[in-house]
Amino acid sequence: MAVNWKKAEEYLKAGQGKKVNVKYAHNTWNDETHSATSEIRTEVTVLDASVLKDICYFIPCPKSPHGCDVDPSGEFIVGSGKLAALIPVFSFDKIQQAISAKSFDGEYEGIPVIKYEAALHGEVKKPGLGPLHTEFDGKGNAYTSFFVSSEVVKWNIQELKVIDRVPTYYSVGHLCVPGGNTRKPYPKYLIAYNKITKDRYLPTGPELAQSAQLYDISGEKMKMILDFPTIGEPHYAQAAPADIIRNNGQLKIFEIGKNKHPYFTKGEIESKVVRQGNQVHVYMTSIRSHFAPDNIEGIRLGDEVYFHVTNLEQDWDVPHGFAVKGASNAELLIMPGETQTLKWVPDRTGIFPMYCTDFCSALHQEMQGYIRVSPAGSSVPISFSVGKNNPAEIKSDSIK
Repeated sequence: MAVNWKKAEEYLKAGQGKKVNVKYAHNTWNDETHSATSEIRTEVTVLDASVLKDICYFIPCPKSPHGCDVDPSGEFIVGSGKLAALIPVFSFDKIQQAISAKSFDGEYEGIPVIKYEAALHGEVKKPGLGPLHTEFDGKGNAYTSFFVSSEVVKWNIQELKVIDRVPTYYSVGHLCVPGGNTRKPYPKYLIAYNKITKDRYLPTGPELAQSAQLYDISGEKMKMILDFPTIGEPHYAQAAPADIIRNNGQLKIFEIGKNKHPYFTKGEIESKVVRQGNQVHVYMTSIRSHFAPDNIEGIRLGDEVYFHVTNLEQDWDVPHGFAVKGASNAELLIMPGETQTLKWVPDRTGIFPMYCTDFCSALHQEMQGYIRVSPAGSSVPISFSVGKNNPAEIKSDSIK
């Protein structure tokens, strides 16, 4: 299907959409407060392609189409029919011309069907069996995976001729050329992600490791340079030169001075435990290699305990984890300068360890503490300390 998204945008602005009642969560993340907000929305706008005829167009593609890939120029569209013994290549310009000339072969459910020949650039004849996905090298060549014949085939887009083929092990699905689905591929390597392993690796269980192969595609002929195991059933992946990924903003170090989390603790001296009815808020810091506070008393059965943990580190790659033994929810992973909250509702009395779950230093195993949970209605006051067996005296701001 070809979608004219610019025309859809015009119809939307002109009020041609129909409001439909639905229910979905709209989630947004705030990097300053280190927290998310969730809004339940009850309406979406739908454009009916069977009424607005110039939004969507069907294009026939033999047989049982699977992958649909566009070359770096944007002109050629490769449709891979997994039961086909050929590869159809469509032309973007010819599709536009066919729409202008109304070269249609009727409609399907109210949507125009462009004539196959009117959209076709040409077909790659007898390339292999079971074409699935195609990547590009930006030099006029395409690389298509063939599930049934277990191979990768290199072919020329303009001439529609096969240049080379290499076996995979086995039943290849997705491929990856770094940048191979962008305007600027980096055509040195190709990775083949296979769906079947068979005899490649030892059966260590509970299932066989999946297999993948790395090929050098810098020359005219492809050459396998690595055969390696991977996990899961490998699907689509993207790769890029290291210089693009390095220092690209993905690294999360939050500046302490810009932390606007409502339960942010600026330093260890500000750590505290505050009771508000049956809710207890623990304002906690973490730094190599201790929590503050690390010894808490006065929690009662039936309390809701909120650990607001701020990672005071400002160094690269020094996250801290946080968990309470016996908790029924997940642990935290707190990036440098970040504040995260863990809710814990103790289900029994006793002494409960809390600890760092992400290796941080040679003293990682020492990064732990204890929480005492007393019976409901107990008179044990809220108290807390750092590095002491006996909690300090109650602070004046610890009870509300």
